[in-house]
Amino acid sequence: MDILFHLSFLLSVLTHFVIGVHFGHRETKCHIDGSAIVEASGLAISRVHLNVAYTHNDKGGSAEIFAVDLSNGKTVATLNIKSAINWDWEDLAYGPCIDDCTSGHVCSAALEPSRFCLYIADIGDHGGDGAANHIYVIREPATLGNKDVDLVGQLKFTWTEQDAETLMISPDARLFIVSKVNGGHAKIAQIPSSAWNSNNVARLDMSHTATLRISTSSNDPQGGDISPDGMSMLLVGEHDIYFYSVTDGDYIKAIRDQVPKKVDTYNRVPSTEGIAWAPNQRSFYIIPDGNHPSIYSYPVDLTVDEVFG
Repeated sequence: MDILFHLSFLLSVLTHFVIGVHFGHRETKCHIDGSAIVEASGLAISRVHLNVAYTHNDKGGSAEIFAVDLSNGKTVATLNIKSAINWDWEDLAYGPCIDDCTSGHVCSAALEPSRFCLYIADIGDHGGDGAANHIYVIREPATLGNKDVDLVGQLKFTWTEQDAETLMISPDARLFIVSKVNGGHAKIAQIPSSAWNSNNVARLDMSHTATLRISTSSNDPQGGDISPDGMSMLLVGEHDIYFYSVTDGDYIKAIRDQVPKKVDTYNRVPSTEGIAWAPNQRSFYIIPDGNHPSIYSYPVDLTVDEVFG
């Protein structure tokens, strides 16, 4: 019995998972109708409302999030975020609500949250004026329509990086920020949960960071997202989209150790700043900056294999 137990334990230690991935060709989901979305930046896909995407305008815009019907591009809701300022909003993250995860509820990829939140990243450098480094969080509305929305929480932080356009959330509500650097050698850092609703400005732990192993001719990356199951991560740059396999939940380690796989079917659209996984992870969506942009999707075929050794 002892021999069998130790053998089983050894096999479990030696077992790891490998994700294989293949990407399909671009599909146009919709062309955004209306005049309110003039400089689209972040992107998130609802897991509550079918065929709904959320986006917002870039720096200096109103403190609003727009819900867009992916079937026709029409804006179905404008959410005015009370007590928020759009200094330079650059990204949206969509996932479990941090107050649920810190009040006794278990948040993980194995458990579907009872509700979801949108995390608004005011992290851009406002054209060189300096970043606010301010994160707002709101509850995703149960019903869509034009309305004022209260903040669930907010935080402020400081770190060594001057500019960023990527905020991501894991299934257990860990927040990660990725800087935007000329040449693509950007850093990823975790934002501590203790920073929420604190009067203090959180200082990020720069001793536990990693630098992207990519090289570009632009200021990259411009957006990113962690998959709903937490096992994959996407970053979008000016010329490429990068895929990471993260089967152990350590996103900083993935950035440090992996040379990411490029999406080989990517048909570049200049100034694409928003990227988001579909709820079923069978595709991802992108949105470029600018007036009346189109939202595109790319099919994804993921396979997960157990490997011994």
